[in-house]
Amino acid sequence: MSDIDRTPPDFGRVLTMGVALVAVLVAAYAGPATLLLALAGLVSMGIGVLRGRRLGVTVGAGVLFVALLLAGVSGFSTPLTLLGAGAAILAWDVGENAVSLGEQLGRETATKRAQLVHAGGSLVVALLVGTLAVGVFELATGTNSLTALVLLLIGALMLTSVLRE
Repeated sequence: MSDIDRTPPDFGRVLTMGVALVAVLVAAYAGPATLLLALAGLVSMGIGVLRGRRLGVTVGAGVLFVALLLAGVSGFSTPLTLLGAGAAILAWDVGENAVSLGEQLGRETATKRAQLVHAGGSLVVALLVGTLAVGVFELATGTNSLTALVLLLIGALMLTSVLRE
């Protein structure tokens, strides 16, 4: 009898890192300091999703999110900040799902379709929240307010966490 490999499926690893790379590219566009922080998050996320460790995925996504938050605070474009922050949250969600699938079903089980459906649903929620956030931001302030941007990012993160439960 062979042991079941409980690490995340390969497709989940690739999907997680691809979405996280979007956040890193946005952070790179913001500046070198945010790029370095985002790369640290990418490495942590990569280790987490490779070994099936939730802590690595969560810490990596958190560092990516903070990098984008710092970009927003330093005056980076609001829509791009929200795009990067949304990608960081989506990467966390997809990575957590990949870890769960690996733990429950094993690495060799065909889960590509389930992962695509999960990622698609999460992407729709992220796009709705991001679009709503930009709309409220523009309507409420008429200008780029730093406080409004930070509060919107935190609100989007909290809404995503609630929807995940």
